[in-house]
Amino acid sequence: MNAVAARQVSKTFPGGQKALARVDLVIPEGAIHGLLGPNGAGKTTLIATLVGLTVPDEGTVEVCGLDVQRNLHRVQGMINMVRGFSGVLEKVTARELLIYYAHLYNAPLSRVDEVLHTTGLWERRDREVAHFSSGWRQRFFIAKGLINRPRVLFLDEPTVGLDVDAALAVRDMIRAINADGCTILLTTHYMREAEDLCANISLIAEGRIVAEGSPEALKTLVRTPERMDPTLEEVFLTLTRKPLEVDDED
Repeated sequence: MNAVAARQVSKTFPGGQKALARVDLVIPEGAIHGLLGPNGAGKTTLIATLVGLTVPDEGTVEVCGLDVQRNLHRVQGMINMVRGFSGVLEKVTARELLIYYAHLYNAPLSRVDEVLHTTGLWERRDREVAHFSSGWRQRFFIAKGLINRPRVLFLDEPTVGLDVDAALAVRDMIRAINADGCTILLTTHYMREAEDLCANISLIAEGRIVAEGSPEALKTLVRTPERMDPTLEEVFLTLTRKPLEVDDED
């Protein structure tokens, strides 16, 4: 079964801004799948549609085999999301906040200690999250994202703003989470991160998926006699900046 299956999804906002144009995205269970695109390409709208925060104008979205809009409550109990640059409450410890999230997601309180250990936060469980460094704060957000033991985890730029050591630690956690059976959709602006973590990558530009495949397969799309070994960054820049053909229906 596919963890995510979006078919012909379109979304236009008031004023005529087309955010998504007949997007197809299929992610098999157990995969780490990258979603890469420049700012304004439609990544945020697509993720919001996949998690049920935005209703598409056209198309269908299924997560874990369930139609998202028809089974919103069930689907949202099976997924979670981690975003960079999130805020936290003041004067609340890591353990206290995770207990709050456990109640929110109807998760057993025993899960709190589990995710504290999984993310390496156990020794900092009684410290206020507001005073964590950016790297430890991001560990906390990943812990929050795991509290309901999600089948699909959406990671929206999870290492943005982190130093090299903290980013590497987060990437190691992503691999461990995936090895435990969780499907992951990852957005990032770091091409090395995408190449290290993702078996397959979808490139999105102007609300359309312009290319999809493994990092090596994507490189073949821009390989030339003069550029036999393109980097993923070169692939990204070439394919997402290429003018898109506009269908008559648009």
